[in-house]
Amino acid sequence: MPNQMIDRLYARARDRGLWGQVWSMLSGHSRYLLTLSEIETTCAIHAHRYAGIRTVPLRQIRGSDGGNHNFDCDFNPLQDYDKERWLHVAEVRQQGKALPPVELIQVGDIYFVLDGCHRISVARALGQQAIEAKVIVWEVTGPLPWLL
Repeated sequence: MPNQMIDRLYARARDRGLWGQVWSMLSGHSRYLLTLSEIETTCAIHAHRYAGIRTVPLRQIRGSDGGNHNFDCDFNPLQDYDKERWLHVAEVRQQGKALPPVELIQVGDIYFVLDGCHRISVARALGQQAIEAKVIVWEVTGPLPWLL
């Protein structure tokens, strides 16, 4: 994939993010990532455990550990200031080099990103369905915010 193709891949993902923001404003439906702080507010965390490296469906990764407003709920970029980082991850993927697993927290059947938003964004832009991840499982009780 030449650099022009990587640039176009980024531009398409960025455009999807921009159009998603417009749709969000018109429809009143949020397109932001869920945050772990929402869970800490509504749930009691009883335990957490390392669950190892797993293959996780990208559609189940719906949040981040907090303040990540760089991506929408589909991991489309919303800001251009991290564009070079995104392009670098895409270039590494294009070269066939291994990237480390992303790091996720699992709550119920939803995953939150601790590390790896750019790798997830690039994987989604490339049409990938799943990604390798180091997973920590939180065991919680209480109403999950996305089910309220």
